[in-house]
Amino acid sequence: MNPPSPSAGLQPDKLDSRRTRLGIVAVLALIILSLIRAFGGPGWLALPTALAALLLIAAGFPRINGKLRATSLLLSAAGLAALPFARDPISALQRGVFIAGLLLSVTSSVMLIARSAVQSHRIGFIGSCLRERQGRARYLAFTLASQFFSGILGLAGANLMFVMAAPTNEGRSETRTATVVAVGRGFAAASCWSPIFGNMAILLALYPSLHWIEVFPTGLALGQMILIVGVLMQPNRQAGEMTAGEAQAPTPTGVILRSALPLMVSLLGFLGLLIATSRLLNIIISAAIILLAPWVALLANSFMASAAPGQSRLRLGALQVWQGMQRFPNLASEALLFIAAGCAGSIMASAFPASWIAAIGGVLSGHALLGIAFLLLVILGTAVIGIHPVLSAVFLASSLTPEVLAVPPLVHMAAILAGWGLSASVTPFSVVSLTASRYAGESLYAISMGRNWRFAVVNVGVACLVLAWA
Repeated sequence: MNPPSPSAGLQPDKLDSRRTRLGIVAVLALIILSLIRAFGGPGWLALPTALAALLLIAAGFPRINGKLRATSLLLSAAGLAALPFARDPISALQRGVFIAGLLLSVTSSVMLIARSAVQSHRIGFIGSCLRERQGRARYLAFTLASQFFSGILGLAGANLMFVMAAPTNEGRSETRTATVVAVGRGFAAASCWSPIFGNMAILLALYPSLHWIEVFPTGLALGQMILIVGVLMQPNRQAGEMTAGEAQAPTPTGVILRSALPLMVSLLGFLGLLIATSRLLNIIISAAIILLAPWVALLANSFMASAAPGQSRLRLGALQVWQGMQRFPNLASEALLFIAAGCAGSIMASAFPASWIAAIGGVLSGHALLGIAFLLLVILGTAVIGIHPVLSAVFLASSLTPEVLAVPPLVHMAAILAGWGLSASVTPFSVVSLTASRYAGESLYAISMGRNWRFAVVNVGVACLVLAWA
């Protein structure tokens, strides 16, 4: 009889435990390496960053969706095929790896903060009060709330709002679907200005002359434009909704705001702390998130902990943070996609023929409206056919630069932000669309393209006009 292999005796729970520990180690390594890089670390840090990302992928590989594996493989193959033609292949690879590492570090850090916020007892009350509203008032309430929570907590904030919009004890209806759509559009608005989002982290790394505080006013204006367009396109009353006379009077807005005030102040305080740290240490705001989020999560969990006499709140808070870290291996999917898309986009931008760039610049240069429309439509168009915006954004920002299109860097970056935000709601391949489909009980294409293509087209037109004359 052949002796069993060393891994044959491992029980499934022990194997999962080992994978979890490896995933935690990998993410902690990514966080440390990203911080060193943010403080001026050398380019060779790309190698250990890539190794840490690969370790995370290996730790969580069984959890990665088969379609995502295939997509990432195709992106990697495309990047490798273009590598021999890149003008500076080493720099292109380093840029792609550092972008992926930064994204993963930000995402993992925000996960810890979001877990603290979700445990607040005020969340359920806020959700029930928002659902009391009807028609446009309900749509506006959920869109604004989604923009706020998504803007501070990222995708975790959007997931929180989906739970509020579509509770399990409520059946399918047009009102429920419209509310879920409102949450997705609030997420799109937040992605135009929030420092928590990966798109902002990537683009700030690619536009070194810009700081988040400079981008914030323009991004916030674009986000509110998205909200206004959505409200104007929303019918005042959904089919099956009660009339004003039939509906019970909703909880006054003042009561909701008073209940939400401690949570809002805490989250806004965190945002202010990020800005202050970024300015004080002269680092990008994404690095400030990575630096501060675990400590803020520790303090928040300690404050909310129900400690028995003799128990240490700080110890209980640390235990909650550790439990949150157990979910780090779930980021294997993001690691695979970010590494593949980030490197492929960077390599393709470096390999894109200079003569083609000059030809496109010759057509669009001096025509701000056309240049902005081109950026928006490329990101939206590629997202709709399944290409992740990480690839298209890195490619556009690295090849068709502000100098090529003769537009200010702020306008160039804002156009990419707007296109990326809108793509999250209109493409059936985004995490937001997948989640919205599940909560609304609608097909993936119905909840994304079916509900949002007009919304996206109108917003592209308005964004072009606003940015062209900004």
